[in-house]
Parts: sequence; C-alpha cells; structure tokens
Amino acid sequence: MVCANGWVCDNHMRAVRALQKRVARIERAAMPRLSPFALAYGSFDQFVERQILPGIEAGALDREDIVEVVDALRSWEQDGTWQRADVN
Repeated sequence: MVCANGWVCDNHMRAVRALQKRVARIERAAMPRLSPFALAYGSFDQFVERQILPGIEAGALDREDIVEVVDALRSWEQDGTWQRADVN
C-alpha cells in the first residue's frame, strides 16, 4: 500500500519504531543509576544489616575501622558518586 506522499506505509511504521527505540534509550540513560549496594541488597542500610553487622559480631571486621569505611561508602551513596560512575 502506498501513502499519499508516495511512501510505502511499512516505511512509516519502521520510522515510528526506530523513533520509539531512540526515545526509550534516551529515557533509560536519564534515569538515576542504583548503587551496587541498592542493586544487590535493596538499599545501603540492608547491606549494612546483612553484611557489616554480622561481620562485626563474628569478629571478621574490626568494629572501629569498619565505621569509617561504612561512613565513606554511605557518603558515596548520598552524594551521587554511583550516579557518575562509568560501570559499563
């Protein structure tokens, strides 16, 4: 079937689908990235509860040192460091 402008109608549909894919890709790129902690545990706090606290209780993590490490990681979580990370 040929449209009024002389194009085959299938060309219009291909153009629309290509545009939809481009828009979807742009929208995905604009979405905020989750941190590795949020991806793996749902939130940073869940990471601390499930990994850090048991590690401290088991003696595998030093109670004093890990507080500074957790504070640094939490600051990355809050200041958007993970948003800017290139993790391709």
